[in-house]
Amino acid sequence: MSIKISQKIKEIDEILADIESGAIPLEETVEKYKEAISKAEALESELNSLENEIEVLSKNFAQE
Repeated sequence: MSIKISQKIKEIDEILADIESGAIPLEETVEKYKEAISKAEALESELNSLENEIEVLSKNFAQE
């Protein structure tokens, strides 16, 4: 089962909280930043895909 969108957002928020805390070494901060960017890009892609699916469903419903 895939991870829910809300869980993905929570994961990104947790990474950002780690970064903002300033309690981790710079090298780890950079890696966490890269991880957050990667997760955010994947989430954006998933949201765009869902938006397109909703548009198609709405058009199909309107035609019926």
